[in-house]
Amino acid sequence: MRSRTVANRTALALTGLALLASGAAATRWGEERILTAALRHLEPTDHRLLLAASSAALAASLVLLTAQIRRPGRRRLNLPAPGCQLDSRAVRHAVRTGCAAVPGVVRARCSLTGRRGTMRLAITLTVNGTAHPGEVLTAVADGVLPQITPLLTPRRLHTRIRLRVQRPRPHRTQ
Repeated sequence: MRSRTVANRTALALTGLALLASGAAATRWGEERILTAALRHLEPTDHRLLLAASSAALAASLVLLTAQIRRPGRRRLNLPAPGCQLDSRAVRHAVRTGCAAVPGVVRARCSLTGRRGTMRLAITLTVNGTAHPGEVLTAVADGVLPQITPLLTPRRLHTRIRLRVQRPRPHRTQ
Protein backbone atom coordinates (compact mmCIF):
# COMPACT_ATOMS: atom_id res chain seq x y z
CA MET A 1 0.00 0.00 0.00
CA ARG A 2 1.31 3.44 -0.86
CA SER A 3 2.15 5.78 1.98
CA ARG A 4 -0.37 8.35 0.75
CA THR A 5 -3.13 5.74 0.93
CA VAL A 6 -2.10 4.81 4.47
CA ALA A 7 -2.05 8.49 5.43
CA ASN A 8 -5.51 8.99 3.91
CA ARG A 9 -6.98 6.05 5.77
CA THR A 10 -5.36 7.09 9.04
CA ALA A 11 -6.68 10.63 8.70
CA LEU A 12 -10.11 9.31 7.81
CA ALA A 13 -10.12 7.00 10.84
CA LEU A 14 -9.03 9.76 13.22
CA THR A 15 -11.60 12.18 11.83
CA GLY A 16 -14.27 9.49 12.14
CA LEU A 17 -13.32 8.90 15.77
CA ALA A 18 -13.50 12.62 16.48
CA LEU A 19 -16.94 12.85 14.88
CA LEU A 20 -18.09 9.76 16.75
CA ALA A 21 -16.94 11.29 20.06
CA SER A 22 -18.70 14.57 19.31
CA GLY A 23 -21.86 12.67 18.37
CA ALA A 24 -21.66 10.66 21.57
CA ALA A 25 -21.30 13.89 23.54
CA ALA A 26 -24.60 15.13 22.19
CA THR A 27 -26.50 11.84 22.55
CA ARG A 28 -28.41 10.85 25.68
CA TRP A 29 -28.84 7.32 26.96
CA GLY A 30 -31.38 7.21 29.68
CA GLU A 31 -30.87 10.18 31.98
CA GLU A 32 -27.14 10.72 31.35
CA ARG A 33 -25.15 11.75 28.33
CA ILE A 34 -23.08 8.91 26.88
CA LEU A 35 -19.80 10.81 26.84
CA THR A 36 -20.30 12.01 30.41
CA ALA A 37 -20.91 8.44 31.56
CA ALA A 38 -17.85 7.21 29.66
CA LEU A 39 -15.69 9.95 31.15
CA ARG A 40 -16.98 9.14 34.62
CA HIS A 41 -15.94 5.57 33.97
CA LEU A 42 -12.45 6.86 33.10
CA GLU A 43 -12.37 9.16 36.12
CA PRO A 44 -9.23 7.66 37.67
CA THR A 45 -7.35 8.95 34.60
CA ASP A 46 -6.74 12.57 33.81
CA HIS A 47 -9.31 14.11 31.42
CA ARG A 48 -6.77 16.61 30.17
CA LEU A 49 -4.68 13.76 28.77
CA LEU A 50 -7.67 12.44 26.82
CA LEU A 51 -8.47 15.92 25.52
CA ALA A 52 -4.84 16.54 24.52
CA ALA A 53 -4.59 13.18 22.74
CA SER A 54 -7.80 13.72 20.77
CA SER A 55 -6.77 17.28 19.86
CA ALA A 56 -3.36 16.07 18.70
CA ALA A 57 -4.98 13.32 16.60
CA LEU A 58 -7.36 15.80 14.99
CA ALA A 59 -4.53 18.24 14.29
CA ALA A 60 -2.38 15.47 12.78
CA SER A 61 -5.19 14.37 10.49
CA LEU A 62 -5.72 17.95 9.31
CA VAL A 63 -1.99 18.31 8.62
CA LEU A 64 -2.01 15.06 6.62
CA LEU A 65 -4.97 16.18 4.57
CA THR A 66 -3.62 19.65 3.82
CA ALA A 67 -0.18 18.26 2.92
CA GLN A 68 -1.77 16.38 0.03
CA ILE A 69 -3.14 19.44 -1.71
CA ARG A 70 -1.45 19.76 -5.07
CA ARG A 71 0.90 22.67 -5.27
CA PRO A 72 1.19 24.48 -8.56
CA GLY A 73 4.54 24.38 -10.25
CA ARG A 74 6.85 27.31 -9.92
CA ARG A 75 6.19 30.03 -12.40
CA ARG A 76 9.91 30.52 -13.14
CA LEU A 77 12.08 27.43 -13.58
CA ASN A 78 15.83 27.81 -13.20
CA LEU A 79 17.84 26.41 -16.09
CA PRO A 80 21.34 24.86 -15.84
CA ALA A 81 22.97 27.98 -17.29
CA PRO A 82 23.59 30.61 -14.60
CA GLY A 83 21.00 33.37 -14.54
CA CYS A 84 18.66 31.68 -17.06
CA GLN A 85 15.05 30.99 -16.24
CA LEU A 86 12.11 29.54 -18.12
CA ASP A 87 8.48 30.46 -17.65
CA SER A 88 6.42 27.35 -16.87
CA ARG A 89 3.47 28.80 -18.80
CA ALA A 90 5.64 28.66 -21.92
CA VAL A 91 6.32 24.97 -21.27
CA ARG A 92 2.60 24.25 -20.89
CA HIS A 93 1.84 26.23 -24.05
CA ALA A 94 4.51 24.31 -25.99
CA VAL A 95 3.09 20.97 -24.82
CA ARG A 96 -0.46 21.98 -25.75
CA THR A 97 0.64 23.25 -29.17
CA GLY A 98 2.70 20.13 -29.88
CA CYS A 99 -0.11 17.79 -28.82
CA ALA A 100 -2.73 19.72 -30.81
CA ALA A 101 -0.59 19.25 -33.96
CA VAL A 102 -0.83 15.46 -33.68
CA PRO A 103 -3.41 14.11 -36.16
CA GLY A 104 -6.61 13.02 -34.42
CA VAL A 105 -6.27 15.28 -31.37
CA VAL A 106 -9.29 17.55 -30.95
CA ARG A 107 -8.29 19.21 -27.68
CA ALA A 108 -5.17 19.19 -25.50
CA ARG A 109 -4.89 20.32 -21.87
CA CYS A 110 -1.92 20.05 -19.55
CA SER A 111 -0.71 21.04 -16.11
CA LEU A 112 2.81 21.22 -14.72
CA THR A 113 3.23 20.73 -10.98
CA GLY A 114 6.00 19.84 -8.60
CA ARG A 115 8.91 21.30 -6.74
CA ARG A 116 12.68 21.09 -6.73
CA GLY A 117 13.92 17.86 -8.30
CA THR A 118 10.72 16.35 -9.71
CA MET A 119 8.13 17.86 -12.02
CA ARG A 120 4.82 16.23 -12.94
CA LEU A 121 3.30 16.85 -16.34
CA ALA A 122 -0.34 15.79 -16.67
CA ILE A 123 -1.69 15.82 -20.21
CA THR A 124 -5.33 15.24 -21.13
CA LEU A 125 -5.97 14.64 -24.81
CA THR A 126 -9.40 14.50 -26.40
CA VAL A 127 -9.19 12.34 -29.50
CA ASN A 128 -11.82 12.14 -32.23
CA GLY A 129 -13.64 8.85 -32.66
CA THR A 130 -11.89 7.90 -35.91
CA ALA A 131 -8.31 8.21 -34.62
CA HIS A 132 -6.53 5.23 -33.13
CA PRO A 133 -5.60 6.08 -29.49
CA GLY A 134 -2.42 3.98 -29.60
CA GLU A 135 -1.07 5.92 -32.57
CA VAL A 136 -1.89 9.24 -30.91
CA LEU A 137 -0.17 8.16 -27.70
CA THR A 138 2.91 7.01 -29.62
CA ALA A 139 3.05 10.26 -31.60
CA VAL A 140 2.89 12.34 -28.39
CA ALA A 141 5.39 10.19 -26.50
CA ASP A 142 7.88 10.08 -29.38
CA GLY A 143 7.34 13.51 -30.94
CA VAL A 144 6.30 16.04 -28.31
CA LEU A 145 7.76 14.86 -25.01
CA PRO A 146 11.39 14.44 -26.18
CA GLN A 147 11.38 18.14 -27.08
CA ILE A 148 10.11 19.17 -23.64
CA THR A 149 12.27 16.91 -21.46
CA PRO A 150 15.60 18.73 -22.17
CA LEU A 151 14.03 22.02 -21.05
CA LEU A 152 13.66 20.62 -17.53
CA THR A 153 17.03 18.81 -17.43
CA PRO A 154 18.06 19.37 -13.84
CA ARG A 155 14.72 17.89 -12.79
CA ARG A 156 13.10 14.54 -13.40
CA LEU A 157 9.89 14.69 -15.38
CA HIS A 158 7.04 12.29 -14.59
CA THR A 159 4.39 12.35 -17.29
CA ARG A 160 0.80 11.10 -17.13
CA ILE A 161 -1.24 11.10 -20.33
CA ARG A 162 -4.99 10.65 -20.20
CA LEU A 163 -6.84 9.95 -23.43
CA ARG A 164 -10.51 10.68 -23.93
CA VAL A 165 -12.34 9.63 -27.04
CA GLN A 166 -14.84 12.09 -28.44
CA ARG A 167 -17.93 10.23 -29.52
CA PRO A 168 -19.74 11.46 -32.62
CA ARG A 169 -22.95 13.29 -31.82
CA PRO A 170 -26.15 11.92 -33.31
CA HIS A 171 -27.46 13.94 -36.23
CA ARG A 172 -30.82 15.59 -35.76
CA THR A 173 -33.36 15.68 -38.49
CA GLN A 174 -35.81 18.50 -38.67
